[in-house]
Amino acid sequence: MAKNDSLKISEDTEEISKPNNIFVKLYKKFEKEIKFVLTGGLNTVFDFVIFNVLKSVLGANATISNIVSTSICIIISFYLNSKYVWKTKKSVGETAPGFLVVSLFSAWIVQSIAINAVIGIWGDSALISAIAKLCGSACGMISNYFGYKVIFSVDFKKYLRKLKK
Repeated sequence: MAKNDSLKISEDTEEISKPNNIFVKLYKKFEKEIKFVLTGGLNTVFDFVIFNVLKSVLGANATISNIVSTSICIIISFYLNSKYVWKTKKSVGETAPGFLVVSLFSAWIVQSIAINAVIGIWGDSALISAIAKLCGSACGMISNYFGYKVIFSVDFKKYLRKLKK
């Protein structure tokens, strides 16, 4: 490698690491959304695996499999969302009840409706159950994003003080 080649590589690397790089700007602008999708994706993989082991390997009912898998993943999700995604300063007591309500609604109601709708339309096979779970997870993730954004970002105490005035 010639001396000029190593200089060019160094300059290219420097250009990539500059804060004005388009990807850095996009990441900074959408950091919470990106982290939410990554966290949700990881959690969805856990949920998907647990659901399919229960449903397809152990033969459990689709709704029961969904409730068990989502319950386990709600605990993981709370920790990841509060510490990694939203970096909330609120206490567990302030955020956990609302998080639980949003998560259970999304997991047990939104996902179960989507799962049973897909199975009802296309039948109940292992492949259809897996596809149904993915559809349910996508619907639940959308519902969770808006609910979590309110729970971790809105200062309810400040809001209630304004209402009292």
